[in-house]
Amino acid sequence: SLLGESYGEVLLFLIGFRVFAPVAIRWIGRQRSSGIFATRLTPEQILRGVAAIWLLLFLIGIYRMDGDVMGAVFPLDSRAGMTMWAREAVSSSGSGFLVASGAYLFNAVTAFLGVLIFFQRSIAWRLLAGAMFAITLPYFFLAGARSHFLAAVLPFILTYLFYGRHLLILKLAILAVAFFCLNEGFKFVTAFRGTGFREVLASENPYELMDEDMRTSGLNMIQELCFVNMYLETGGTSPAYGARYLNELLNFVPRVIWPSKPMIGIDYAIWRGFESEHDENGELGVNTTVSSGMIGGGVLNFGQIFGPVAAGILMALWIGVLIYWWEQRKSLLRLVLFMLGAGLTFNLGRDISLLVLWPVIFAYCFVRLAEMWATRRFRELPQLATVTPAGPMQVVAGRLSQ
Repeated sequence: SLLGESYGEVLLFLIGFRVFAPVAIRWIGRQRSSGIFATRLTPEQILRGVAAIWLLLFLIGIYRMDGDVMGAVFPLDSRAGMTMWAREAVSSSGSGFLVASGAYLFNAVTAFLGVLIFFQRSIAWRLLAGAMFAITLPYFFLAGARSHFLAAVLPFILTYLFYGRHLLILKLAILAVAFFCLNEGFKFVTAFRGTGFREVLASENPYELMDEDMRTSGLNMIQELCFVNMYLETGGTSPAYGARYLNELLNFVPRVIWPSKPMIGIDYAIWRGFESEHDENGELGVNTTVSSGMIGGGVLNFGQIFGPVAAGILMALWIGVLIYWWEQRKSLLRLVLFMLGAGLTFNLGRDISLLVLWPVIFAYCFVRLAEMWATRRFRELPQLATVTPAGPMQVVAGRLSQ
């Protein structure tokens, strides 16, 4: 049966992950890291740099909204209207590439702010980081992209779990409430992101506007894996032998340079029944895209035997990178990278793709630039050639004792 095949592929994924994870962790852990200063950059210095980027991107977003500050922060029309970083799904101009880059960078900067809140050593800096973070969250929620909202908020939640001052039982209670709110909020996002939220806000009982059986969709990956298997077995497609992964890897190339760049996942969305002659996404030909899932993506690339193993190898490499950053957590910059990467891991469950990882890639570029700046500034001080597993954090000494 399809369900039996799917669970068999899950088992193959787990075997591949278990076999290759230790290899990936050892290999990545042996890489040398230069220019990492564990305690030289203060949390306030890092926040100033992040705040400057946030302010610049926020002003650009307001400019793109023709100066409508409230519309930028609260895009109540969601996908039916304009948002700060909205663009055509298929853009052939160079500006589309720049807008997409700005959107991913804005996502990364917001996640940075959420983590940095916990490490500021004065109330003023902590309030500043919290204010910028809080101002930005409504945009990500109302814009309708659940993955972008999770990328912004999950690092904050994970950092609270690791470094919050509250008792563990209180943390768990707060996390349970946060999960409930996310689940309920995403129901509204799923239902109204195509038409906007004005009617919801004007209603005395917003739940009356939704179907009683409404639930958050797009999260049942075992069901999606069954669809992927059916897609292959009915002849809808054949294994791409890595071509789909390659297309996603090269997706950053602007369409103005590569006019015939493949459109990712459109064939699968059409097969799933989401084809539309008059879609809201320009030339896509569908009214929504469908994630094939972490394991489903491997199956579409390498078939039902080697595909799950390939997905397991990719996840093993990603976990190796996360552990590498965690072992460098004496550097606050590297700790923030870990928290952002750990938050994005939830989105990787829907699809192993650079489209998910772009925020952490932009964040890594920022971290490397900051480390190179620190290397020049503190070049008279000893430089770490290799980073060893870290003990208790020194960079945030006194962070929570105030």
